Amino acid sequence: MFLRFFRSSFFSQYLAIIIAGLLLWGRAFFVPPLMPVASGPVPLYKLLFFLLSDLPLLAVILGYLLNLFSAFYLNFLLTKHEILAKNSSLAAFLFLVLVSYYPVLLTLHPVNICLFILLLVLEKIFASYSRQEPLDLAYTAGFLIGIGVMFYFPFIFFYVLILIAFIVFRTSSLREWFSSFIGLGSPFIFLIIYYFWFDEVKVKLLEYCSSFVPFFNLESFRNAGFLIFTAIQFFFLLFGIFAGLARISERTIEIRRKTILLIWLAVIVLLSFPFVGSLLPYHLLISFITVSALLSLYILRLRNTFWQEIGLMLLIFLVLVHNLFPLFI
Repeated sequence: MFLRFFRSSFFSQYLAIIIAGLLLWGRAFFVPPLMPVASGPVPLYKLLFFLLSDLPLLAVILGYLLNLFSAFYLNFLLTKHEILAKNSSLAAFLFLVLVSYYPVLLTLHPVNICLFILLLVLEKIFASYSRQEPLDLAYTAGFLIGIGVMFYFPFIFFYVLILIAFIVFRTSSLREWFSSFIGLGSPFIFLIIYYFWFDEVKVKLLEYCSSFVPFFNLESFRNAGFLIFTAIQFFFLLFGIFAGLARISERTIEIRRKTILLIWLAVIVLLSFPFVGSLLPYHLLISFITVSALLSLYILRLRNTFWQEIGLMLLIFLVLVHNLFPLFI
C-alpha cells in the first residue's frame, strides 16, 4: 500500500512529500537548531553564516526548502536519465526522510548547499554521456565543484567524481579533462585576486594547505542517539550499494554506467571522512543521493514488498518521533 501510493498521481505524491517534510521538520520551526560554525577556508559559507546565524528560524526555513527542492530535483534527474521509472517519486521521499534523520541537521548548513550543487554536477555529467566533445558540460561541472568548495571545503574531493565519470564513460579526450580542471580553478582565480587586493594570499594559502591534513573530531560519537541513528543510515548506505551492484547487469550499458557513477559517489563520501573535521555529522548526507536512488530502484522492482514497507515505515516513525520529541541531541 505504501509503495503503491508512490506509483499514483504525481500531485498526490508531491503533496505527501511536502507534508512529510513539514512533519519531520515541525519542531525545528519552533525550536530552531543553530547553523554549524564555518570551518576552514569557506568564504561563501562564512558570508552566509554572518547573515543568518542570528536568524535561526530563517535558516531552518531555507534549509527545509533547499532539501525539499533537492529531493524533487533528484527524482527528476533519476527519471530523466531512466535510472528510475517515470511514474514514481519514491526517491524524492526517501531522500527527504534520510537527510532529515537527526534534529541538528534541520537547518541550513554547508552540506545541504553542496548536496544541491552536486545534483547540478550530476546533471552535467549524465548529459555529457550522449554528447560528442562536451567541453561546456565538463567546464560547468568543474566550475560548480569550485563554487561548492567555497561553502564546504571537503567538497573538493568530489572533483574526483568528474574524473571517474570520464573513465566510466570511456572518455578519451584530454580536452574534456583539462576543461573540467579549468572550470574547477576558475572561481579561485577571482578569489585569489580578492585576497591579493587585501594582502591575504600567503595566509589563505596556508589555510587551504592545512585543510588537506586529516583531522578526526569524535565529539559526535559520544552521543548515543547520533550513533544509533547514524548506524541505521550507514546500514541503508551499504544495503543500497550492494542492492545496486546485484542488479546492475539487468540495465542497459548507459544506465549501468550511470549507476556505477552513483556508487562511486558513495565511495568518495566514505574515503573523504578523515578530512571533514567538526562537520562529520553532516557529511554522510551526501551519500543519500546514492542511497535514495538505489533503494528506490531495488524496491520498485520487487513484487512482494511487505517487509520492505514495514522497514521503511518503522524508519520514518523513528525519525519522526525523535525529531519531534528528541531523546538525544
